[in-house]
Amino acid sequence: MNNTPLFTIILAGYQTEPYLQKALDSVANQTYRDFEAICYVEESTDRSLEICRAMSERDSRFKAATGKKSGGVGATRNYGIDHASGQYLVVLDGDDWLAEDMLEKLADKLRQTGIVDVLSFAAVSTETEDVDPASVQKLTNFSPGDQDGVFSGQDAIRKAGRNGGRFHAYTVLSIYRTAFLREHRLYQQHCVMEDFEWTPRVWFHAEKMAYLDKVFYFYRRRANSLTTEASSRIIYDLTGHIRSLLAFAASEPIPDDILTIWSNQWISVLYWFMFHPVTSRKISDSDRKQALDILFSGEGKSQFLKLLSRASRPKRLARPLLLLAAKGIQLPAKVFFRKMYYPLIEQRQKK
Repeated sequence: MNNTPLFTIILAGYQTEPYLQKALDSVANQTYRDFEAICYVEESTDRSLEICRAMSERDSRFKAATGKKSGGVGATRNYGIDHASGQYLVVLDGDDWLAEDMLEKLADKLRQTGIVDVLSFAAVSTETEDVDPASVQKLTNFSPGDQDGVFSGQDAIRKAGRNGGRFHAYTVLSIYRTAFLREHRLYQQHCVMEDFEWTPRVWFHAEKMAYLDKVFYFYRRRANSLTTEASSRIIYDLTGHIRSLLAFAASEPIPDDILTIWSNQWISVLYWFMFHPVTSRKISDSDRKQALDILFSGEGKSQFLKLLSRASRPKRLARPLLLLAAKGIQLPAKVFFRKMYYPLIEQRQKK
């Protein structure tokens, strides 16, 4: 292996003992051998760190590291940004796994494109390890035609905007040029849904991006996972992320069409976790009000309403109801979303 490998894989191993060996094996069995793997395990109470250390003893390409519990995978990914020696950073969560030809195919793609800041691909979400990627819907932000050529990050936002509010802001759907992340100090927050706040900033700053229409990542969908249903923590972290994104949008020369795309994406996620009749059923009225207070504090209210003015008409119709909900009067918003907004979305999706 070269002193500077092409890839560094950063694996988050916190509390993943039942699944971790499969993740590690999917890395060790890569058909492309020029990589290093950093297994970062926060203060687990299971054998995750022991499993990672055993792998590092068997295979010199693996390193095991540990740190304090942070409350999210952002700390692991930030560790990877700071400590990777590879030219590109590959992100893997300890309960997921990679296609064994992933690195080989990505290396081939990079030989075609030359240096890019972000190289994206597809994933599948599955509840079982026995999955045929061709038989399930792909998680991707692009169409097959997008894999031709190289485009800017801002054009990538426009391409992904075709999905409207269904943008997949998952860190694991791309690899990233390590020097690019360091140059722009593109670190993740130590919160849940860290991808939601991070990915728009990364794409906006990327000068060159590319896409390969292949399924390389297998995302294990588990019952009762952190984002299956909204919780008070998700709501508070989400509103914090939106505040951060609003500040970012206010501080950069963002083209109008990108602001329109972002308005629909960001507001769709906010509505989904705060008002969807199923997803939000664990959210109390007091948590909802406090989260809206956070969102609307200081310049947040004016920034959010300005962004909302660019969104689609159904989203804009909720404006006065959001303001009432922030005052503690939440029944009108609940009725609107449960009886009108989400039934309309379901009807459109069936067409």
